[in-house]
Amino acid sequence: MNLFLKAKSISDINSLIHIGGHKGEEVQEYKKLNLKNVIYVEPIKEFAQEIENKTKNLDNFTVLAIGLGSEDKDGEINIAEGYHSGSSSIFAPRPSSIEFKKKEKIIIKKYSSLSLPHIDLAIIDTQGYELEVLIGFEDKINNFKFLIVEFSNYEGYIGQVTYTQLNNFLNDANFFMVSQIKNVKKVMKNENAGSYGDALYVNGSLLTSKRIFISKLHFLFANNIISDLISKYSKLNTYKLIAKKFLRK
Repeated sequence: MNLFLKAKSISDINSLIHIGGHKGEEVQEYKKLNLKNVIYVEPIKEFAQEIENKTKNLDNFTVLAIGLGSEDKDGEINIAEGYHSGSSSIFAPRPSSIEFKKKEKIIIKKYSSLSLPHIDLAIIDTQGYELEVLIGFEDKINNFKFLIVEFSNYEGYIGQVTYTQLNNFLNDANFFMVSQIKNVKKVMKNENAGSYGDALYVNGSLLTSKRIFISKLHFLFANNIISDLISKYSKLNTYKLIAKKFLRK
């Protein structure tokens, strides 16, 4: 919600699509926003049904029991066990403490092939599959004001996009990172750990050229080893204070 409020301070938000809805943990928060349209996309049938049950009396909510990707096809998703079920992914997971004992056949669609109303904000939380989803937006990506995208600087899933790759793609699509919430698990990343979080990207049409330049600097300064060291170990968090002061100029 912090990133949502940051986006709303830039331009009004009347609709959103939440891609990778899991069990609809945000439904109560979304209800309070009085949005015209809220669309949940969740490919695992059990979870999609749970969201349906939470929203069945809400006319402005829609649930799509499909996955989104870069092409229309039949697919398969790896389902994480129990408490970690939110880690379920179309990509195969690397070895970890999380168990993936089940797989489920799913339908994958490109966003561009769906007949959906205009949406202001897309929230993409697909456990490494974010770039595939974005590629499937095709030209319809230009219709969004904002994207809130999960990122990781390491490949927790085999073949997943890294943050730098994701940022390059979005910059090419005229979207720029203006804020992020980052957790640093390991400063020197490896296949199983590094930094991860969620980032707010804004359509360049809503930003000045100066703000786009600052956004690019922000990404570079906020996503490197030095900043990760400070984020992980500094109690004063000096870097963040300096960065915030710089961005206010």
